[in-house]
Amino acid sequence: MNNLMMSFSGADLVRLRTLVTAVGKEIALAPGATAAKSPSPRTALDTTWSSLVDMLDLGTEPGTRECPSCKHPCAVGASRCGHCWASLPALKAEAKLTA
Repeated sequence: MNNLMMSFSGADLVRLRTLVTAVGKEIALAPGATAAKSPSPRTALDTTWSSLVDMLDLGTEPGTRECPSCKHPCAVGASRCGHCWASLPALKAEAKLTA
């Protein structure tokens, strides 16, 4: 992941990935302008968006599992829930690989 001068919690990263995906879909659906002599606003928007996504370098979303107590998502390898601090049961080795 990029070493930007900001850091996000796990929940913030999930929300940021969701927003990036949603905005990317909206950009893909936006009609393109047809300017013959200069780059279209659509091309400029696509280029700027791609640069921003590259700079954020969010990586792939890590595997999660549900806390049996509060039902919040937790990292696959977590031993405690980050929301309610309940102890999480250990996962079998093959369950960790498929998550």
